[in-house]
Amino acid sequence: MNIAIDAMGGDNAPLSNVKGAFEYLKHFGDDAANIILVGKKELITKELTAFPHMPEKVSVYDAQDIVGMDDSPAKIHRTKPNSSLVKSIKLVNSGDADAVISAGNTGALLSTSLFTIGNISGIKRPALSPFIPTNNGGFILSDAGANMECKAFHLVHFGIMASAYMEFSMGKKNPSVGLLNIGTEDNKGNELTRKAFPLMEEHINNFVGNIEARYILDGKVDIVICDGFVGNTVLKFIEGVIVHMMDWFKESIKSHPICRISAPLMAPAFRDMKELMNYETYGGTPFLGINGIVLKAHGSSSHVSIYNSLINAQHLIDTNLIENIGNRVASHLDIMD
Repeated sequence: MNIAIDAMGGDNAPLSNVKGAFEYLKHFGDDAANIILVGKKELITKELTAFPHMPEKVSVYDAQDIVGMDDSPAKIHRTKPNSSLVKSIKLVNSGDADAVISAGNTGALLSTSLFTIGNISGIKRPALSPFIPTNNGGFILSDAGANMECKAFHLVHFGIMASAYMEFSMGKKNPSVGLLNIGTEDNKGNELTRKAFPLMEEHINNFVGNIEARYILDGKVDIVICDGFVGNTVLKFIEGVIVHMMDWFKESIKSHPICRISAPLMAPAFRDMKELMNYETYGGTPFLGINGIVLKAHGSSSHVSIYNSLINAQHLIDTNLIENIGNRVASHLDIMD
C-alpha cells in the first residue's frame, strides 16, 4: 500500500507533511503504508534531516512547482504539470499510489483529480464530505464546497455516496439521511430542494426528510445533504461559532470572581470540548465520487492533521471505499436529470 502526500501543500509545508508522515510511520511501524513525499526534493530532504531514524518506507518524488492559493484551479494540470499537487494525483492515476493527501488549494485538487483520475461511473459531481463531530457522535455534511450550483439528482448522488461511505468505511449501518432545508414540510424550500425531496425518498435508504439547520447538531440524522454553497457556509459558520464560544466562555469566567476561582477545575472540560471540535483530530476529508482516494486536509494543518489523514487514507483503502461507492451507485444509474 502506497500513499502520496503533496508535501508542498498547506500553510505549514513541507515540515507539517514530513513530521506527520514520521509520526504515522513511527506509530504503525510494519503495519504502515509506504509514504511518497512529493515536492521540492531539496526542501523535503532538508526537513528529513530532523528525523534521523526515518523508516525505509519513505521515498521522495521530486516536483519543483508549487500550487498557490491564488492559482486558477481549472488550469493547474496544464500550467503547473510539475507541481507537487499534480504529480501526487498522477501517482494515484498510474497506480503507483493508492491514495493522495493534500492540504493545498482545494479547487486545484478537485479539478486536477477530475481531469486526471475521473469520476466513479455514474457520478457527475464529486462531493466534499467532512465528518462534523457533535456530542451525539457526529454527522457527514455533503456537499461542503465542491459544487456551488447543483441539480436535484446531484443531491441524490451525494446521499447515495455518503451513505455508502458511512456504512462501509465508518461502520454505521443504514445511516439516516436528511435534506437541509428551511422547514421540515415536504414542500418547503427552493426549487432545488423541492425537486430533490421525492427523488431522495425513492432512492435513499433511511431518508428521513427535511432537516432544519438548528437541528443538525442534535444527532437527528447521520448525513446532511445540501449543495456546496450552503454546505460550505454551514461548515465555516460552525467553525466560527466554536472559536467564538470558547472565547465567550473565557471572557465570562473572567468577569465573575467565583468563576475565576473555580476555573482550574473546569479546565479538563474545556480541553475535552476543544479536542472534540478540533478538525485536526479527524484528518483529511475525501472527495466522494472521484475514482480514486483523494483526501483534502485543512490548509492550516499541522503534523497532527497529516498524521490522522494518513490513518484515514489507509482505512479507506482497506475498506474498499471506491469499489463500495461504485457498487452502490451502479444500482441508481437512472437518476440523471
